[in-house]
Amino acid sequence: MPQLQPATAPLSEYIANREPAFFPGLAADWPAVHRWDFEFLGRLRPEMSIELVRGDRESGATRFTESTLGAYMELLMHDDPGEESLYLKEFNLLRRFPQLQADISARKRLFPRQVVSPPPGVWVGPARARTGAHYDLLGNIAVVIRGNKRFRIAPPGFVEEADALSTKYDPWARLSALPLVEIAAARTNSEGRLYEVELGAGDALYVPDHWWHEVYNRSASILLSGFFGTYKHVAVCAIQVAARHIVHLAHLDRGTACTCHETTG
Repeated sequence: MPQLQPATAPLSEYIANREPAFFPGLAADWPAVHRWDFEFLGRLRPEMSIELVRGDRESGATRFTESTLGAYMELLMHDDPGEESLYLKEFNLLRRFPQLQADISARKRLFPRQVVSPPPGVWVGPARARTGAHYDLLGNIAVVIRGNKRFRIAPPGFVEEADALSTKYDPWARLSALPLVEIAAARTNSEGRLYEVELGAGDALYVPDHWWHEVYNRSASILLSGFFGTYKHVAVCAIQVAARHIVHLAHLDRGTACTCHETTG
């Protein structure tokens, strides 16, 4: 499987061309990379209730469990996922603790002008935790703050051409029914279209909207993920997402499995 090579041009060029780009050490000097570890996060508010995802909800059953920030970070300090990995996904760390914004202030320089970029989410999970194959409706700049992660990336159409789209519902993403490597193995014309890249602390990755990707934790890790798009693109996506979500919440999609509610039965 070909490796995604380090970028040779500014991020703005890759964004303009909608091409994925790997930037080793781009955030190496951010205070967050030096300060944010599991002990640090656990001390912020140990008793805070959090919702954890059990396993890989993108390609498996959707299951949740409750914990506290302190107890979960204690688990990760020992890097022991147990029988089933528990993953803190899309956590609004910076909204809960706005004082941490100063630790990632350099992030604003990553984004081009005239784009909408909501506060980034944080993904915190143990070794071997994974996010199944999917594409997002918005572009994404992912920065590893702690640990090591593996991304596999494929271009738009990679899953669709294999008739492997999942029927499972996710508000801001589309899901694959199969891992990307299985699709690549079964299709002769997929050679050179599936890329892999390993990220460590301080590394950044740009994933354009509609590019398929899946993520695997090599070790317990902390990821900062910022989605963005032009004002027009974000507005159109927001309207479409709102309409689909109303249908979903009203159960008009006939009980389609989703990533937002627990799987029943």
